[in-house]
Amino acid sequence: MLGSETKLNDILKGLNQSLLRNLNYRFELYGSEKAIKKKIEKYKRLINAVEIIDCDCYVTMKDKPSEILKSKKTSSMSLAINSVTENKSDAVLSFGNTGALVSLSLLNIKTLKGIKRPAIASIWPNMKGESVVLDLGANIKVGSRYLIDNSILGASLASILFKINNPSIGLLNVGIEDNKGNEEIKIASDQLKELSRNSRINYYGYVEGNDISIGKTNVVVTDGFSGNISLKTAEGTAKFFQSHLEDAFRSSIFSKVGYFLSSLAMKSVRDRLDPRVHNCGILVGLNSLAVKCHGQSEHRGVSYAADIIYSLLENNINEKIRDYVSEMHNKLTK
Repeated sequence: MLGSETKLNDILKGLNQSLLRNLNYRFELYGSEKAIKKKIEKYKRLINAVEIIDCDCYVTMKDKPSEILKSKKTSSMSLAINSVTENKSDAVLSFGNTGALVSLSLLNIKTLKGIKRPAIASIWPNMKGESVVLDLGANIKVGSRYLIDNSILGASLASILFKINNPSIGLLNVGIEDNKGNEEIKIASDQLKELSRNSRINYYGYVEGNDISIGKTNVVVTDGFSGNISLKTAEGTAKFFQSHLEDAFRSSIFSKVGYFLSSLAMKSVRDRLDPRVHNCGILVGLNSLAVKCHGQSEHRGVSYAADIIYSLLENNINEKIRDYVSEMHNKLTK
């Protein structure tokens, strides 16, 4: 809770909303005990589901991961991650420094066997339903090994969340032609084609940025640099669309009447595209579940993230991903 730009009241309100839907939820809150106790008083149900761990050391958004590993071992983020590694908690939810969360998780929680680095995956709405997109910022290096790992992780997450066999995988590129892209992307594509020919995965081929919203594939794979830019662009576009839509409906009395008559349908569209809600990323490839939310999340985003974690834990997501990754790597070595 410390070091994040998310307001404490938004965090508590979001957790309380999620608790109302998931009654046996329990939370460990790492932050200022005095501040939390002052704000939590109005959430009577949440009070009984919370243990507060008082912290005065925290990771800022400007801290470098290399420095954090040395100097902030007692930070709220470090202690929260340690709670998972010590099996006191089942998952960690952070609104803080992404680089620090990835580095500390990589060091303490560690990755699944066969996976070199975790990836940040998110569930994106599209014209056909939803797709898994990764990596959204955990690893900005473009390497064929990471793209292959992300393909396996993305396929495992999609198969479990969407309950589909052999989900389709697209590799994000600047074009769909074979000669497009840098060497690492071309190498990864060739390897994915070979795996697909052997029926080990379902590789569709290259996809472009506009294919994500179309829902051309169940999984979209990219490096963390391009993925994070895509995420921020999509969020900005959604905000732009919502702003202009609201202005249009306020422009005249007839527009207001039209909005009133279509309010339920418009609310559904607005909720589906609202970047303040769908703002969490799942760190896949770790031995335990970790979820990252934007540093400026509102209570709706906090509530959504908590609901996602509860659902993933109920469905033993990490055990299933571990089994899927193990099975895939066994196929790759045959």
